[in-house]
Amino acid sequence: MVYNQQPDEEMIRITRTEVLGEHVDDLLMRKSSLEGGSGLTRQHKRRWYYQNWFIFMLAAMIAAIAAWAFIEPKFNDLLYIQGTITDADPSALMPERFTFGSQYLELKVPGRGWIEVDGQTVWLLDRTRYYPKQDDRGEIVNPNDLSVGQEVGLHVDYSEIGWDSLTLAMFVNPNPDPRPGGSTQSLSELSSETAISSVLLFPLVAGLIGLALGAVDGVICRLIRRAIIGGLVGALIGVVGGFVFSLLAGLIYAPINSVALKQSDVVAGEFTALGFILQMAGRALAWGMVGIAAGLGQGIALRSKRLFLYGLLGGALGGLIGGLLFDPLDILILGMHKPSAHWSRLVGLTVIGGTVGVMIGIIELLARDAWLQMTQGPLAGKEFLIFRDLMVLGSSPRSEIYLFNDPLVAPVHAKIRAVGDDCEIEAQDSAYPVLINKRPVNRSRLRHGDEIALGQTIFIFQRRKG
Repeated sequence: MVYNQQPDEEMIRITRTEVLGEHVDDLLMRKSSLEGGSGLTRQHKRRWYYQNWFIFMLAAMIAAIAAWAFIEPKFNDLLYIQGTITDADPSALMPERFTFGSQYLELKVPGRGWIEVDGQTVWLLDRTRYYPKQDDRGEIVNPNDLSVGQEVGLHVDYSEIGWDSLTLAMFVNPNPDPRPGGSTQSLSELSSETAISSVLLFPLVAGLIGLALGAVDGVICRLIRRAIIGGLVGALIGVVGGFVFSLLAGLIYAPINSVALKQSDVVAGEFTALGFILQMAGRALAWGMVGIAAGLGQGIALRSKRLFLYGLLGGALGGLIGGLLFDPLDILILGMHKPSAHWSRLVGLTVIGGTVGVMIGIIELLARDAWLQMTQGPLAGKEFLIFRDLMVLGSSPRSEIYLFNDPLVAPVHAKIRAVGDDCEIEAQDSAYPVLINKRPVNRSRLRHGDEIALGQTIFIFQRRKG
């Protein structure tokens, strides 16, 4: 059937210029975006170094390294003393039970021989080793090789029980370097110093990571006020939360660690497979709780429920992953027969910081609903999460999205507000237009793939698919 056009009807004419115009390409690419293709966003590559997962990872890793550098000089896995042997009995058998008043301590590990260094009696275990290794003496210490008048360095396990103490040598250096002059600390003082460092370790790590995560986005966006407030709140939440969560973590870790140690055949901690798995699980749960404290600061500082949730989930997952990696790194890679786990602790804390930062960024990436990707401007490639129901864009540092170095942007140039499940942009000053897809608007509902131009700065509005 053929319909004939009536003479009085106007014919719609589409010129070649209109067909080949940019707006047609924009419409086609937006249609592709809405259908799940790359569409309009394909033209604008994301700069990986502006992605939040990378920024958060780098900032948190630097913070963790700083925490390690501060606390490690006061942290001792085994206490170290050095001095001259003033008395010795290489043939004495170490008792299986030591009694201290009404208290006693049973040892599963056999030992033979003791030495006295600076008035401190030190028992040698059957597994006491030379450190550094002495190839001509063998790896295990022979008590008969240690003599009165000899200068030795000892890495010891020191326990205070009531008013008494027990000192067990784990590693012996029969040829130590001369100690620098000045007074030396007693084992009791070293033990107290290490105990304080242990208490401060997690709050310090969580506080510095919280400081870094709370401040870094403000630093990148030149929002000094936000960086200061976010950093201070992040540090406070990290320190306080680190104390609280470290106590809870201790309650979780202690019983699991106790069961793991029962799977060990030596005090030094040679675990069976089951013991090793339990040790990893206990540490992962404990560090996961501390990771929560490190990740909450930014959401609280910006009063954003979404960022709070991202920090909560990302911090917990990051801490879990970092905790799982510590023991394999310490025992399987670096080896367990060493007096200190300081390198493992450095790598472990750095991994915790990095994974906390990465996981917060990834959780944000997976859970976000709407965001702006800057395609032209001083931070081209960076993505700005729409984390509040009302967000201001402008040249004022108080704006949620601060557009610095653009003379054509007003202090309060535009506002984006949530309207149900959608977002709407509204111009705030008639002298400073807002262009949507190159057309000026006063107010407009935003669609996925819309180009937003404010002065010389251009964004692409994006929504999560589905």
